[in-house]
Amino acid sequence: MNVVDASRQFKRAADRVPTPSFAARYLGRTVLAIGAHPDDIELGIGGTVALLANAGIRVITAIVSVPAEYELRTAEAKESAAILGSEPRILLEGACRRIEDLKNYQLVGLLDTLVREAKPAAVLTHGPTDFHHDHVTVYHASVAAQRVTQFDLFSYVPTMTRPVPVPFEPNAYVDISSTMDKKLEAIAAHKSQFYSRGLAFEFYRDLAKVNGRMVGVDYAEALAVDKIVFA
Repeated sequence: MNVVDASRQFKRAADRVPTPSFAARYLGRTVLAIGAHPDDIELGIGGTVALLANAGIRVITAIVSVPAEYELRTAEAKESAAILGSEPRILLEGACRRIEDLKNYQLVGLLDTLVREAKPAAVLTHGPTDFHHDHVTVYHASVAAQRVTQFDLFSYVPTMTRPVPVPFEPNAYVDISSTMDKKLEAIAAHKSQFYSRGLAFEFYRDLAKVNGRMVGVDYAEALAVDKIVFA
């Protein structure tokens, strides 16, 4: 058997292996996505949010704070959530606030309240290796919220508007081939961040393509599994 034939045979065998659906795990339940600021969730897991919402799963996209241009950025966040099919929440609502202005117990209290209300089966949030201090702070507050109730906990890729090399070791991948374009459309809704500042976001298509190659799909989003709850 030559190399080409062996490759084809391997592909046919791989095609016969059933791939479990990430969305199927959460059917009839709620998934909570948490981002420190508007656009963090879209950059990190916009495709996953859209995939879950398309499957009929309730997805809450919770933004902790809007640090500037409150009305504009809140409107952009709502437009983006509509594209993804999620329910947007601003935790520090009403005016511009910075996460660093909160005491740790106040931030933990905000997430405790959200978790008690939403009763999520899964929480997807920033990871502990992100270069942005606000993101790491939100991660640790999300970890603390596990004492309120049990849920699967995932961290998504460090988010930034310009590529920055930071450590991230994913061990789970979500196939977002069907929602890649929707992810970019949701990112594009944040016009004040990308168009006004001359920033490009096609980088995230490239990143999703690289992640997709890790698992043999066109596009994927990478997650670090912090905790999985088995029934």
